[in-house]
Amino acid sequence: MSAPAENRLSRIRTVVATEVLLVLGLLAFVGLAYSIELIGGLSSSVRLSPLTAILLSGVPAFLWMAYFYGQDRLEPEPKHYVFGVFLIGAFISGPLAGFVIEDVMHVGEPTSLDRFGADRIVRAFLVVGVTQEFCKFIAVRYTIYLSQEFDEPMDGVIYMTAAGIGFATYENIDYFRDLDRQVLLATAAASAVVTTLAHACFAGVLGYALGRAKFSSAGPVRRALVLLVGLLVAAALNGQFQMLGGAVKSVGMNVNPWRGVAYAAGFAALVFFVVSVLMRRLLEMSPFREGETVEEVVDE
Repeated sequence: MSAPAENRLSRIRTVVATEVLLVLGLLAFVGLAYSIELIGGLSSSVRLSPLTAILLSGVPAFLWMAYFYGQDRLEPEPKHYVFGVFLIGAFISGPLAGFVIEDVMHVGEPTSLDRFGADRIVRAFLVVGVTQEFCKFIAVRYTIYLSQEFDEPMDGVIYMTAAGIGFATYENIDYFRDLDRQVLLATAAASAVVTTLAHACFAGVLGYALGRAKFSSAGPVRRALVLLVGLLVAAALNGQFQMLGGAVKSVGMNVNPWRGVAYAAGFAALVFFVVSVLMRRLLEMSPFREGETVEEVVDE
């Protein structure tokens, strides 16, 4: 076997081993929370300290960030840039989306008892979905997108998933705060893992469109259309996640948080598979792999 082929095989093995370790780390994280519940006899909600709430939200964020960053193996982005976009997602996109939804649009929780009522559909898809994904988008579009470091289509996915993970971290902490930090520990840990993955993947879909649009030689109208379609698809996935997750969790007067977590995990896994396919496609198109210009590769 030639040296380049051996090096490539070695890199693939390293990436796969890292991915397996990250997934095991996420499972261990949820398992640890469940073990604490069993050993401590915590059969009811517990009150989280602010530090514990941050850890429950931060550990999945760190592990998923490591996973997605590891996918950018041809021309890795500077870690401090990726982390900077994560912070923008957490400290700007998250609060901004909440402000727009609650204070500008004055959209509260749906009052309809119908789990699939028109008010719930409008709120989930047209208000929450569009607003949240647009706020993630501006975290990348008006920062790193303008930098020379954004030099291949794959960067759209890497930076958008970073923004999505930052956004999810804020959302998880805010959710725990709204519950007065009284949660079932294992359920909260599993929910944080799934919610972080979901928001990363929704943003990743939009990141695919962002990367393709930036390096396309098409006219501005066509590039804008690509971005619009990416935003609408991401918003639709987000709205589906928001609406059906709540509907599955509550049946009549009975609320089972694990049903919601199970549905969310299945849906997030499906979107994750789609994003994985998109990332592989972008890696195959990368100019750093073939030595072609970015525009030539994107427009093929």
